[in-house]
Amino acid sequence: MDKSSLVLEILEKIVIFIILLTILVLQFTILQWTPLSKLQSMGRTSSTSTTIYNLPGRYAWSIAELVGPLNLIYILYTLPPHLHPLSTTTTTSLLGTGLPLTHEVLGLLYIIHYINRAIITPLFSAPSMSPIHLRVAIAMSIFQYLNSTSLAGWLCYNAQYQHQHQQITSLSPPSSNNSAIIAPLSILGLLLFTTGLTTNILAEQTLFTLRRAAAARKSRSEGKPTISYQKVYVVPPATGLFKYILFPHYTAEWLEWTGYWILGGAWGLGWAWSDSAAMMFLVNEVVSMTPRAVEGVKWYRDRFGARSVAGRRGVLPGLL
Repeated sequence: MDKSSLVLEILEKIVIFIILLTILVLQFTILQWTPLSKLQSMGRTSSTSTTIYNLPGRYAWSIAELVGPLNLIYILYTLPPHLHPLSTTTTTSLLGTGLPLTHEVLGLLYIIHYINRAIITPLFSAPSMSPIHLRVAIAMSIFQYLNSTSLAGWLCYNAQYQHQHQQITSLSPPSSNNSAIIAPLSILGLLLFTTGLTTNILAEQTLFTLRRAAAARKSRSEGKPTISYQKVYVVPPATGLFKYILFPHYTAEWLEWTGYWILGGAWGLGWAWSDSAAMMFLVNEVVSMTPRAVEGVKWYRDRFGARSVAGRRGVLPGLL
C-alpha cells in the first residue's frame, strides 16, 4: 500500500468514526427533557455568581461556534487532493477545493450561516450575552467539530463516489453538475434556506431591539446614567413573527436546514439518514432545540405571567 492510499484509508476511518459520534448526539438529547436541562448555564439559565468557569458570553459563543466553519473549510481544502483522481479531473470547482460546484455551494451556505451565527450576532448585533459556563462552551465546540466533520466528509466522499460512478457508467468525461443548480427542487431548497436564514435574523433582531428598549427604560427608572443589558429580558408581544410562537428563530433555523437537506438531495448527495449528513444535522437540530423551546415557554410564563405568554407555543403554533 502506497503512502497516498494509507492516508486516504486513515482519513476515511476518522470521518466514519466522527459520523458515528454525531449520531450518538441524538442519544444525549434525551437529557434535555429532564431536570438536568436547567443546568445549561447559558443565556437565561446562566448563573449570576462569579466563577472562573463562567466565560464572557460574546467571545465564548463566537469561539465555540467558529469551530464548525473553520473545521469545514480546513477539510474541504485538504481532503479532496487525497481522493485521487478527483482533484485532477473535476472541472466545475470554482473555489479551488477540487469539488464539484454544487458541493462547494453547500459548503458556502453552511459558512454563510455561521458568519452570522458566530461573528455578526454575538460580536455586533446582540446587545449583550450572559456568561457561558466552560462545560457548555466545550460541549458546543465538540458538537460543532463533529457536525462540520460529518458534513465535510459527506461533501468530499460523495463527490468521489459520483466521479467514480460516472467513470464506470460512461466512457465520456464526468459531466458537470451545473444544470442541477437551476432544477425546480434545488430552487425550492435554496428558497427555503434563504427564507429560513432571513427569518432567523429578523426574529433575533426583534428580540435585540426589545431588550435594548427594556434596558433603556430600566436605566431611566433607576436614574442610572449608563444602560446595562445584563439579565434584562422581555416577553415579545404577540405580533409579527411572535404572534403564535415564542421562538420563531428556532423554527426558522429548522426551515433553513430543511432547505439545505433538500439541496443536498436534489444535487445527488442522498436523502436518507444513512447517506445524508444534512438530514442528520437537521434531526439533531430539531431534537436538541425543541426541549429548549418547551422549557423557554415555561420560563416566560413563570417570569412574566400566563397573560403575557398569551397561549403561545414554543416552535409549532398550537402544538409545541
